[in-house]
Amino acid sequence: MSTDPSTHPSETEGRYTLEIVSKITGVSSETILHYQEHGLLRPRQDTYDDETLRTLRQVEHLRQTSGAHLSGLTLILSLLNEVEHLRRTLRSRR
Repeated sequence: MSTDPSTHPSETEGRYTLEIVSKITGVSSETILHYQEHGLLRPRQDTYDDETLRTLRQVEHLRQTSGAHLSGLTLILSLLNEVEHLRRTLRSRR
């Protein structure tokens, strides 16, 4: 992976198949597809990138630690994304 900040992130991040993501994370392919069907994961052209892996790990952590179901996970992820958006906005105003 390149560390050049001028390189567009999508050009440097990995691309993974469903099977590889399942092996890397220990989450079954069926579960990954279930999350995808419910909008928790958004692969690009049937491949998964590093951001999708991070999201999957976050979803699994939340599910295991809080026992949240799909609608709860969706809400939590939405709130976490909003918090991150607000952080970026605040940083850009400094």
